[in-house]
Amino acid sequence: MINTGTIYDFLASVAIMLPAFLIALSFHEFAHAFVAHLLGDDTAKDQGRMTINPIAHLDPMGTLFLLLFRIGWAKPVPMTTNNFKYPRFYSVITAFAGPVMNFILAFIFFILLKYFYLLNLPVNFYKSFMSIFEVSAYINIMLGVFNLLPIPPLDGSHLIHAFFYKRFPNLVIWLFRYSMFILLVLFFMPFTREFLINLINLVFNFVKSLVF
Repeated sequence: MINTGTIYDFLASVAIMLPAFLIALSFHEFAHAFVAHLLGDDTAKDQGRMTINPIAHLDPMGTLFLLLFRIGWAKPVPMTTNNFKYPRFYSVITAFAGPVMNFILAFIFFILLKYFYLLNLPVNFYKSFMSIFEVSAYINIMLGVFNLLPIPPLDGSHLIHAFFYKRFPNLVIWLFRYSMFILLVLFFMPFTREFLINLINLVFNFVKSLVF
């Protein structure tokens, strides 16, 4: 027998999480494309990725993982590092622009969470928005922290490639070759999954403490 309560809870969770995720990933990927454009590379712009339209950035697997496991990702924004004046340095700045945008958005949602009561809205209406703001802050922290991991195709891997490829090419090639397996281990091994969630919660609580 299907537990209707469980289905209702899941659908309610999706109704809040999916819009929050679409906002988070749209601004995340837009930040990559915009910073790359500022630094001299229009690859993402020319492919229609310098936009906050989520359709341009959705990764089906990343979205599915978000709904099922509360951790997900977007389609990586392309960049041509040869277009940069300082390829290694600018590629890292471009890569880190996405997570930084997510942390800024989380900070904004915490500010809304703190001061939204000043509008004197009905209690039920107020509580609904409180849930939306908190989930949105969490999704942004999750996306920011997760993308800083040094695993391809996540943003943190650009740091590894920029500063370690020349010294340890075989190690970097191995990391890129088996990155999907490493990500699956992170998701499905209890210890690594718990570590990742604890790390996200740690950053979440830190950013929240800056406002509250």
